[in-house]
Amino acid sequence: MDIINQYILEPVQYEFIQRALIASITIGISCGLIGTYIMLRRMSLIGDALAHAVLPGVVVSFMVAGKSELALFIGAVVSGILTVLLIGFVNRNSRIKEDTSIGIIFTGAFALGILLVSQLKQVHIDLSSYLFGDVLGVSTGDITLSLIIMFIIIICIVVFYKQLLITSFDPTMALTIGISTTVVHYMLMTLLSMSIVAGLQSVGVILIIAMLITPPATAYLLSDSLKKILILSALIGVLSSVIGLYLSYHLNFASGASIVLVAVTIFLLVFLFSPKEGVVTKLIRRRESVRTVLLEDVIKLTYKFDGSIEGVSLADAIANELGISNSKVQGALKKLAERNLLESPGGKHLLTEQGNDYALKLIRTHRLWETYVTKEKVIDMEHIHPEAEKVEHVLTEDLVDELDEELGFPEKDPHGSDIPRKK
Repeated sequence: MDIINQYILEPVQYEFIQRALIASITIGISCGLIGTYIMLRRMSLIGDALAHAVLPGVVVSFMVAGKSELALFIGAVVSGILTVLLIGFVNRNSRIKEDTSIGIIFTGAFALGILLVSQLKQVHIDLSSYLFGDVLGVSTGDITLSLIIMFIIIICIVVFYKQLLITSFDPTMALTIGISTTVVHYMLMTLLSMSIVAGLQSVGVILIIAMLITPPATAYLLSDSLKKILILSALIGVLSSVIGLYLSYHLNFASGASIVLVAVTIFLLVFLFSPKEGVVTKLIRRRESVRTVLLEDVIKLTYKFDGSIEGVSLADAIANELGISNSKVQGALKKLAERNLLESPGGKHLLTEQGNDYALKLIRTHRLWETYVTKEKVIDMEHIHPEAEKVEHVLTEDLVDELDEELGFPEKDPHGSDIPRKK
């Protein structure tokens, strides 16, 4: 309880931390939601471009209206939209590819913003805060603007969910059913510009692109459903923002960098350990698959050699057949015994009733697959056995039953061997 009070509750007593928490949560949600569509449309570079291109709009707005949050917001959004229009114009009216035009336009806009800041001495803009963020210094006006932008983004995604979904995955179909991909594109770019403006004070223009891309990329590794990706992306964005903020407070780190590094750390953990896509998870599954294939091969050969080996041990016979070491076979036999698939009365290895059923299931799958590829002339006759050796380990029982029914429940395989019947 003391730890909770010291590290979690104590900071919240300060008003600037309360404001920072609200701002962090709103930025996490806004960037997570919009970033999902930016990632799915492969528009990350445009997101980076807009994050830099809003600077001249912010500076000009500051010159005209001072520190008015509404003026800064309008200037940044207008600057972002003009950048998108200019990128599209250059791309359509020249041989230059889109990625090149993006690089030219956004660096030019960013340079213009830097030039305006450096030349207009009377305009006091904290450029380092703009570039790298300072969530601990957000004002009530910043929070109000961030909340408004967050609710606008949520409402637009809910109302136009169908249009955003179809145009993101199948623009041709969208045009066919009467959805304007151009209108949806510019709506998304407007929302993107707004989310960038909301995140400027918290994480800064340099790091905002990470918050737009990293949480959605993390969510994409965890789910295939767009709705789940949107929810997970927003949650990861919030979690990254809150944890990063607390680290910034307790360890005296830069707030924007802390938030982004937490997001990247979460991504790396998911990249390594996610249930379906994790690198380590895949490695474990691959190793487990290799072990399973070995055990199944040993079961089949134990069934094949049952009572017919003379002058050589079962382990040696199987090792010679598979081209592997005797120790690996011995280990597999031990595993089979542990699973009650094998017994060794009098030192002789014999399959149990359960082991026999397992072996017959593999043999049935093997021979049905050979029958199928022969009937359909999928591969040459000399290659059907090696192919069936692979397939027998991966076909599910339901698929094997469907295959058996489709073939008319054959009794013999192409080699004339009996196909075991399912019990």
